[in-house]
This record gives sequence, C-alpha cells and structure tokens, in this order.
Amino acid sequence: MDIKKISLHRKKISILKQKRSRLEEIAMGRSPMVAASFMARRLRPEASLVYYLSASIAGQSRHRYVRKGEVEYWRKRAYAWKEFIKAIATWVKVNKQIEKELREIGKLRCEELPVGKETERKGKRE
Repeated sequence: MDIKKISLHRKKISILKQKRSRLEEIAMGRSPMVAASFMARRLRPEASLVYYLSASIAGQSRHRYVRKGEVEYWRKRAYAWKEFIKAIATWVKVNKQIEKELREIGKLRCEELPVGKETERKGKRE
C-alpha cells in the first residue's frame, strides 16, 4: 500500500468535494428563474435591439418577445437559469472525478492475492 499516492488522491477528493459543495449552493439557490435563453437581435442593420426569450416548448425552439420595461427582469431570470444549468453540468463532472479518485484509492489499498494450489501446480508443470 503506497501511503503517499493514497494521500494525493485524498487531497484531490477533498478539493473536488469543496468545488461540489459550491456548485450545490448555486443549484439549491432561491433566485427565481425562467427556463429560457435571453437573446438580443436586430431585425434590420440600422434598427435598435429587440429582446427575446428563447425556450424549447414541446421539443421546438420558440421565441417570446420581451418588452423594453421588462428586459432587466427577464435577463436576470434567464441568467439564473444559465448558471443553474452550468452548475448542474459541472456537478456531474466533479462527481465522476470523485468516483475515479475513490476507485484509485481502492486499487492502491488492495493487497495481492495469495498464490493458490492451482498456480503452484501450473508452475511445476512448465
């Protein structure tokens, strides 16, 4: 058993757990969200910006117009959704990394199997 290697893997897990904890705080937050992307478009090159919320409705992408007075309201909610989705995706990756490190620790803690009778006999035959 290599204590130094195990110690390094444990340190990596500790760091990953801290990262996962921060991601969980983002995901468990209380800020209101809207499951859509916030986008700005120009209908003509010289025209002013027009804002839309883009969302998947029944498997198809749909756009909803946002009035000028509501732009900041919907922008904040769409941004909160974006951060939530990013946090969840990263959380999944971090969990996989933690699992990988735990498996490495498990391998490093294992001892070799004892030599059995069949192995001894095979050695004598050859």
